[in-house]
Order: sequence, then C-alpha cells, then structure tokens
Amino acid sequence: MLKATCDVFHSKFNIQYSTQMAFSLLNNFKFTYKSLRPRREPSWFENESLTLIVDIGSASVGASLVIFGKGQPPKIIASIRENISFQEVISSTQFLHAMNQALEKVLKALQGKTKTTVVPKHFFCTLSSPWFILKTRKLSISKNEEFEVTERTIEKFVDDEITKLTEELKDILPPQDIRIIEKKIIHIKLNGYEIKNPYKQKTSQLQMAIIVGISSMKVVQSIERKINNFFHAKSVHFGAFPVAAFSAIRDIFPTEKNFLFLDITGEATDVSLIDDDLLTMTVSFPRGKNFFIREISTRFRTVHEEATTLFSMFLRNELEASKHNEILGIVEHTGNGWLTRFEKVIKTLSENGTLPLKIFFTADTDITPLFLNIISKAKSELLMDAVFDVQYLDQHIVSMFVTFETEVMRDPFIVVETLFAEKLIDQHS
Repeated sequence: MLKATCDVFHSKFNIQYSTQMAFSLLNNFKFTYKSLRPRREPSWFENESLTLIVDIGSASVGASLVIFGKGQPPKIIASIRENISFQEVISSTQFLHAMNQALEKVLKALQGKTKTTVVPKHFFCTLSSPWFILKTRKLSISKNEEFEVTERTIEKFVDDEITKLTEELKDILPPQDIRIIEKKIIHIKLNGYEIKNPYKQKTSQLQMAIIVGISSMKVVQSIERKINNFFHAKSVHFGAFPVAAFSAIRDIFPTEKNFLFLDITGEATDVSLIDDDLLTMTVSFPRGKNFFIREISTRFRTVHEEATTLFSMFLRNELEASKHNEILGIVEHTGNGWLTRFEKVIKTLSENGTLPLKIFFTADTDITPLFLNIISKAKSELLMDAVFDVQYLDQHIVSMFVTFETEVMRDPFIVVETLFAEKLIDQHS
C-alpha cells in the first residue's frame, strides 16, 4: 500500500471497523430474511441493478458481478479470484504493485467472461488487512447550559476528532495521503443515557463513540484507476471486510449477540469483538497463512513455490510419512506462535471484563481444519476452564441467501460482501 502497509503489520493498533454510512447507528443495519427468500427467477436487467463487487485481501483479489433485483435474492453471475504474487519480504511498493497486478487480471477475466456491454450501476470494494487503519474514538461535550443536538453539531464534533486523528497518525501515514473510507457512530449518550435518535433533543452532556477507517489515498486511487479501466465507475464504495462479515453473521445467526470474529488472511489476522450486538473493537496481528509457508521455506531452504506445494500436500495428507512428520513439526511450531499472538489479543479484548465463548472465523478453505484446531486450543484467564465454541463461516452457510449463475465459483468472501452491498443499496433506494 505504501510505507504504512507494512508499518500496520508491526503496530499494536486497537482498531475498530465501521460502514461508510456516516452517522448511522449500527442497529439500523438489520435486514429481514424475507428479502432473501427465493422467488421467480428474473430475466437479466429487468428492474435490476448490476453491481461490481471487489475483494482486496493480503493474499488474493476477488471480483464478481452481481444482479440485485427487487424482491429477489442477489444473483452472482460471474466470480473470479487471483492470488497476489507471494512476497518473500513484505515491501510496501512491491506489495501494492502485486495487488494491482492481481486486480487487473481479475477485472480483465471478469469482463471477458460476461461479454456484457452493460455498465454496473454500483461499485463496492472491500479491503482486508493491511490495506487500512481503523480507530475508535470516545468524545464528550459538557456545558453549563443545555444545548440542542443537531446533525451539524454531531458532524462538526466528528470532523474535529478526525482532524486530530489524522495529526496523530502523521508518522505512519502522511496527512496528504489519507483517505477516510469509514466513519460511524457506535453509540450516543445524552446526560449519561444511551439514545438512538438524539437529534432535536436538549442536553448538557453528550458522549459518543465513533469508528474511523483510514486508507492510503495511493491505494484507493490505484484501485479506482484499475476499475475505471474496465468498467468506468462513477464512484466506488470502500469498506472493511470485518464490517461486512459482522453484518452477515448477525443476520444469519440473529440469536448471537456476543461473539468474536476472526478473518485469517495470507499476511494477517483481524479479531473483532461483538458485544451486545455491536461491533466494538478489532485488533490485528501480523500472522496468517503465508507465515506457515515462509517457515517451511526457511527450514527446508527452498523457494516459496516449493514450500507452498509442501504445505498444500501436508494439508491434503498426501506426503509420505517422514516428510509429513517434518512438516508437522514446523506447522505445530508456527501454529503455536499464531496461538500466542491470538491469546494476547483475547487479553486485550477482555479488558472490560467480558469475553464471549462463540467464535466465527473466515479463512481459505484448505487451512480451515488447521485453524479450527488451533483456535479451539485458545485459553483465557477470564474463561477459566471454559472452551471456545468455534464455527467456520463457510460457503454453505452464506450461500443460502444468494443464487448463482450456472458453474459460477462459490466464493464465501464475495457472498458476504454481496449481502452487505445489498443492505447498503436498499438503504439508499
């Protein structure tokens, strides 16, 4: 992404995620299952909106074309995913270049696959770590006399705080290179009482918590240029994957009000805390799938292509016994390193005295059994002898709420982002 891309890996940010629906309360993002029930199959573009969904990860880039029709579940008509070339050493310039190469391949393949001249109406791009920084800010106004809360009051309050945050981050991301991609109110309290609609009410004390998401202008503009080269987008809505996943999880599992969500990518892991049906904090640490490959490459003194093959064969249980045991030792050692980082994050997230037992996670399909086993071993002093209830958010769960054109790849990350895009489009329509 830039220098900040790598710096984010090694920073200890307590980062929180949001949607770009500025100044909306998170509870307003509910949607009903009625809108997702299968009905009559529509013809293409009959009262429908063609939408481009782009997923930017740390190990791959995905994209799909989706049709949103009134009274119909979303229909994914094409989906492509391309790996980002493996980075032996994370260099911000090379990493950004590799990501854009993968994005160009995906968009070109997607355009060729559909052979449609119809221009998408909406464009969504969801970023995973390390392409953003997100922070939570707690704000307070106290006056001797009561004042009326207006939208302008709130907006100025938030904008002033974003200015302060921008100054604080100047050593990581120069102010001229900052792009605000998310800003959202988590909650507002008037005179100590939480309230969902504070406008036109009088108070002498106002407290609120907001989430601000920041990316690099260079990263965002490079993505926009690539999309425009193929689809001529008027504007692109940028957001963070944990927000989309949180939205999907609470709509698919409406009884789950408290849980952790893990997004395990190639280069990093994001851990989000959902408390009382609100996304309250996300912490990232620089460990993901590619760290297993690097360890194998180092131990065997081989190139990453060979290490990737060995890791894949190990996961499929295709190695002969002695080689399998060698790789097993490396994987267990690396897995314990990941687990140690995760338990430190758990400790940070439990500082308020609560920690949910339920964990949802997303990861590449091939490493799911490995991480299901690792996560299940996690311990917390707060939980004592209790064990986590871990569930993988797979394609079979999320794909229940969309339909697919024949032979279209089932990409669970794209499906999650499709459901969130549908929600945002509905709120604007």
